[in-house]
This record gives sequence, structure tokens and C-alpha cells, in this order.
Amino acid sequence: MAKRDMSREELFALVWERPTSEIAIELGISDVAVGKLCEKLQVPKPPRGYWARVVAGHAPRRPALKAFREELEAKRKSALQARTAGHFTELQSKFLNEALDELRNRGIEHQIDTSRLKHISSLDQDVAAQALLLIQGQAQKWAESGRVAVKWGTSVKASIGKLVERLMPLARPQLLAFETEGKRHSFSAAGPIVFVRWTAELQTRIATLARITRDQNLSHVVQPLSVADHAWSSTHLYQPESDFILNSYLCISSDTAWIEWYRRSWREENPPERHSTNKFKLRDVMPIDLLDEEEEKVLAPAISEARVKPYQSRLQALDEAERIYEMITNAAYALDRSVPNDMLAMADRIWFGADRPFQAAREAFAHIETDLERWEQQLETERSQLAQAVLGVRPGDIVASQQNGAFVRISAESVSLYFTEKRVTFVVSGRRFRKDGTLGKISETMSFAMDRKDEQGG
Repeated sequence: MAKRDMSREELFALVWERPTSEIAIELGISDVAVGKLCEKLQVPKPPRGYWARVVAGHAPRRPALKAFREELEAKRKSALQARTAGHFTELQSKFLNEALDELRNRGIEHQIDTSRLKHISSLDQDVAAQALLLIQGQAQKWAESGRVAVKWGTSVKASIGKLVERLMPLARPQLLAFETEGKRHSFSAAGPIVFVRWTAELQTRIATLARITRDQNLSHVVQPLSVADHAWSSTHLYQPESDFILNSYLCISSDTAWIEWYRRSWREENPPERHSTNKFKLRDVMPIDLLDEEEEKVLAPAISEARVKPYQSRLQALDEAERIYEMITNAAYALDRSVPNDMLAMADRIWFGADRPFQAAREAFAHIETDLERWEQQLETERSQLAQAVLGVRPGDIVASQQNGAFVRISAESVSLYFTEKRVTFVVSGRRFRKDGTLGKISETMSFAMDRKDEQGG
């Protein structure tokens, strides 16, 4: 009997009828080849000592061929899952690549070749944590805006959820997980979980806030959660459509941290709902007694030439980019768009036939609009990063300055700049501290000016 003509059932009968050495002689192949054929056809071989038991007069039971097939199939699937556990699907790679590109746009450098990113081993902990937060917060927006070419739906959400699960073990040491009050079942809690990126800067800021509560004898102080890199999660995946009804705050007492959020009702007359996460002791997650406290940054209303000089080339490049952006925007919106599409289509058919110049112009304008939106986003990112570099201020810092004759202290939430013909003005916005040292609800904007003649002369 030729081995290539042998069925699985026939081989099963042979190997349980005679020892492998005898079958090999009959088939004209080696013992090893018989073993490989059994493996290929998923045929179980008798265990060691089986034929000795038969010679001794015993009749060991044979396994059921169907049951063994199911066992082998389960082992094969388990082995395949183990081999592919760290690999990303094509869809997951698209969202992960978008997150890594967004990090680069924000000035966060990482040595990762996104064209070859296939396995989780390509990421380090900090990059994985930042990518995870971006994916949870932005995945749906990326899909709906076309930045990731997929149609947002249940299957995509499930794939993104699995991506977050894969990133979670790697990113976990870089994240703090604030669970919903009363929910203590790790990441499977029914209520939302807030993941916050655990940086040295955040630890220093928390130490400062804890000091304020001790010095002022306060129960706790609050800071808008927007100053920290964070994302919300229900089952690992954040739902962006809910963020417009939430006001979230990081709460710090002398020895404890938690998050509170207020969800506004659809009916304005109803009071907002208050929710909070579980609390944890600061000493359990950070060496709070050994950390240097964050000093408030006192800035003069005018920016000196020496402070700006190292960033002169970036300022000039940003100014030129904004001028070009404004010129293209004005030119694009100067196009007459009052003619309806059906009129343009009729004009194309009557005068131009298949060339369709009017419709082509309308489609080109739509493309320009998309490019201009992206350009504006990139310009705003550069404004913020450049202003932070010049002022030495980042979101979350405590900034103090003399503004309009009064000394003002705020917790910075945004930092940016803008140009006029005569000046460059740097602006820092955030919540204003009350006289008793607590953070109030009133928003304040500080401005710091530099004459353009200084910029050009430097």
C-alpha cells in the first residue's frame, strides 16, 4: 500500500495493530517517516509501553479517532494563538500607526518604523501607554473623519478593544487606573475607568497640590483632568460622544488621590450628577515625602529678547507658515460657491461634455478645505509647543504674573501664541487660584508680549 494513497482511518488501524517498526518495513519507509505521516494525518500513536502490555496479555483501550482529532485541533489553535498573541491585525496596525504619527506631530519622538510595525515587541512601555490613551480617546473620530480608512461599527470597535487589551499589559506600569466607586474588579468593572499617564511631572504636581492642602488646612484641592494625559474607558474603549457632558477633576488631599466628574443632564433644569472613583493612598504609588514640590513660575508681562533668541528660527518659520495659510485660505474661500451643484452639472454637460471642469473645480475645493483643516491643526500644535518652550510653561503648571495691576496665579490648561504686525503675544489660560490658595472655577488668560522689532533684530 503506497503511503500517499493511505487514508487517515487506514493509518490509524495500522499503527494500533502492529508496532511502528513493522509498519515501516511494510510501507518501505523509515520509522521517522511513519511518525511524520501520523502527525500530518493527525493519527494518534500508541504510548510508550503499549506493545509490552499487549504481549503481557493486557488489552489497553484505543482512543476514539474523532475525539483525538478534536484534541489535536484544540492544541493546534492554542499553539497558533500563542504564536500570534503579540501580532497586530491589519486593522489594528492602521489605528496604532495613526497614534504613533499623532505622537510625532506633537513633537514626541520615537524610533519606530511604522511601515514594519507588526508586533507588540516593537513598542516600549511609555510609547505603548501614550498610544493606548490616544486610541481610546480618538479612534472613533479618526474613523469618522477619514484619517483611518474604515467604517466605524461594532466589528471595528471590537478590534480596537482587543488592540487595547494587547497594549494594556505593556502600558500598565506607565498608567494609573482610577476605577468607579464601588467597582473593584480590575479592568472588568462595569463603571467607567479613567487611565492617567503616570509621569514624573504629574507626580511633582500632585506633591505640590498635597502640600497646598496641608498648608491651607483644606480637605482637598481639585485640578481639571485635562492637564493630564488621560482617557476614559468603559470596557477598555472610550466613547467620545459622552465627553461633552462631563466636567472631570483630579482631586488631591494631603495623602489621597481620586477623580470626580459631574455629568450634566439633558434637561438643564436637573442638577448635575456627581460621580467619583475609588481613592488610593499617595504613598502606595509614589515617594511623596521625597519628591521636590513644584515651584510656581513667575513671569513678567513682557518677554525679553534673550528668552526668545534660541527659538528665533522657529518663530520666523511659524510666522511664514501662518501667512501662507492665510493667503491660501483667502484665495480658496474667494471662489464663488453660490451656484448649486445641479446647475454646474448642467453647464458641464451643455458646454464641456465629459471634461466636467466646473464639477472638477468644486471637488478640488472640497479637497482644499480638508487640507486647510489639517494645516490649521498642525499650526495650532506648533503654536502651543513653541509657546511652551519659550515660556517654560506646560499645562498643569502653576503660573503667576502681574496682570493689569493685579498679581494673578493660575493653573495652566493651555499655552499658545499669536502674531500681529507689531507683536508676538504668548497666552496662558487656566483656572484662577482664590486668595485662600484653593483653585477656583473662574477662568483667566495671561498674556506676555514681545515687540516684533526685537524678533527681527535678534
